[in-house]
Amino acid sequence: MLKKLLPFLIIVISIVIAAMLRLARPEAEQNEPEQLAIVVDTMMVEIQDARITVSSQGTVEPRTQTNLVSEVSGQVVEVSPVFVAGGFFRKGDLLVRLDDLDYRAAVSRAEAAVAAARSQLEQEKGQGDVAQREWERLSPQEQSRIRARDFYLRKPQLQEAEARLASALADLEQARTDLARTTITAPYDGLISAKNTDIGQFVTTGASIAQTFAVDYAEVRLPIPESKIAFLDLPAATANRTTAQAPAVDLVTRLGNQDYHWTGHLTRTEGVLDTRTRVLFSVVQVEDPYNLYNDAGWNAEPLRIGTYVNAHIRGRLLEDVVVLPRYTLQANNMIWTADTEGRLRPKTVEVLTINGDDVYVSGGLDNGDRVVLTRLENPLNGMIVKVNDTQGVVNAAPASGSSR
Repeated sequence: MLKKLLPFLIIVISIVIAAMLRLARPEAEQNEPEQLAIVVDTMMVEIQDARITVSSQGTVEPRTQTNLVSEVSGQVVEVSPVFVAGGFFRKGDLLVRLDDLDYRAAVSRAEAAVAAARSQLEQEKGQGDVAQREWERLSPQEQSRIRARDFYLRKPQLQEAEARLASALADLEQARTDLARTTITAPYDGLISAKNTDIGQFVTTGASIAQTFAVDYAEVRLPIPESKIAFLDLPAATANRTTAQAPAVDLVTRLGNQDYHWTGHLTRTEGVLDTRTRVLFSVVQVEDPYNLYNDAGWNAEPLRIGTYVNAHIRGRLLEDVVVLPRYTLQANNMIWTADTEGRLRPKTVEVLTINGDDVYVSGGLDNGDRVVLTRLENPLNGMIVKVNDTQGVVNAAPASGSSR
């Protein structure tokens, strides 16, 4: 019987011991989980006036391009030293001279024809005077028998002589004009982009001599989005103002590892919105792009035709706004801020416009608010953060870059 009951006794004793151990264990302490604060960079809001700068891009183009052609035919007997691709010239400079021997002979013949026509006219005037005196000596009966009175008085002959003189003078003027056209001069201050003839070559009337463009100022055609037009002081189609009164534009291009700046002015718009892209093309003028008229000379970098530039257009002054980095703006125009207790708080703001990397806020923020600049993966309302104010104060957009 003892052997049979021994296993049951062992089980009962084990259960009793387990129960006693469970009752004798200490109570576990329950602690609230500690929330770790996330370190964030913030900027303090200061509402103030800010000037917007609208960015665009374009290619530098000449204000005037000309395809020089020969108005007469002849052999090229002289070319200017500046008549090379890339050569600069001044208005009135000789570029090409054609052989003018035939044209000088034509002028001489025309002058002789004018002299003969004048002589003929004087003869007709004299004969007309004689005819008039003879007419006056005739009796009325004799005068009545002469039916062609004007012919008798040589009036048609006089008119014919006058017409011949006028024709001879016109021929002389044409001959002198053709002679003058054998000398091809520069129509403006400019640069030769390509030459199509050289000394010894025979050119015909209408043949292309060279391609040139003016260098007194260059133009840049900039597309401006429809949404940015309201922030620019664009010139009206009927506006009569000087270049200095037009909005300033900073043009920038990178050559090698250095940025170069030039200052231009937005002088006009094309007046029509592109129906496909919804942009308004505006034209910026840059005076003396090749530094031919200033004291800097060759020491300054020229703004070459064909250069691709980034443009920053000086816009209007916006009142009572806050300029923030664009990435701080979340969906539904929400921005994260840090309150005085170090907790995240969302704020819905009124966005005036987004320009490049900046967002212009016109409402929803107060002076002293701290805008969170750190990108948070899963931000929650009320999350504890540790504020790092090393970023300073949110202020107006910086001014445009330095200029030439």
